[in-house]
Amino acid sequence: MEETTNEFLSHISDWSDEQLSQKEDKNNWSANQVIEHLISSETGTLVYMKKKSSSGWDVLEDATDETRAAGQALTARLSTNMRIVAPSVLPEPTNDLSHAQLRTQWSALRTELKSFIDNIKPEHYKKLVFKQPSIGMIHIIATMQFLDAHVRHHIHQLERIKSSVLA
Repeated sequence: MEETTNEFLSHISDWSDEQLSQKEDKNNWSANQVIEHLISSETGTLVYMKKKSSSGWDVLEDATDETRAAGQALTARLSTNMRIVAPSVLPEPTNDLSHAQLRTQWSALRTELKSFIDNIKPEHYKKLVFKQPSIGMIHIIATMQFLDAHVRHHIHQLERIKSSVLA
């Protein structure tokens, strides 16, 4: 995930603060809004996993062939350039935060997420811990694959924004 995030951020490393908050048009997001969306998604994921696992990992259901296949299908779908509407559980990004504020938030969130993941015992990797809005419950490995693919998916969006904003 860190490599993917670094790749994502490298696409906008030379943009000015104005360019980072500039939108193609009123119906599309700015680069900062994309980051805000990723932060919202990852925050919601972490909060859900913490709550779901709060009664102990052993009480959670195990992944099935069906749930594993759903996770793989989601990752495959996110690897395309296809536009996907954000789930309604996520707030619309505001474009109110500076890029520096967003980077600070994302870094702190990633530290918290890494700490959570590092404390999961390998025997619990198969436990269904996150309810992904479009496919349902998935295990921790599929969740991490989803989060990574989600960041990678938005690189396509940055490229589209770049062609409009920096043209």
